[in-house]
Amino acid sequence: MNRYTAVAYRDDRRWTLRAVGVPGAVGQAVLLDDAEAALRTVLAQLTGEDADSFAIDLAPIPGPGGFD
Repeated sequence: MNRYTAVAYRDDRRWTLRAVGVPGAVGQAVLLDDAEAALRTVLAQLTGEDADSFAIDLAPIPGPGGFD
């Protein structure tokens, strides 16, 4: 099982998750779970893997716009 690290931050409207080391792998949504699902879909398209075959580790960004 492959693992991807994603940095997560939010503005006043939505969460944004970006996979580290995978250009173009970004998921955005109002809810964190939906942003992760969006990122999973994009990662699957970019890597050719099944969306259920990899893990995503969230790396929080502390401070304004992030979470810790």
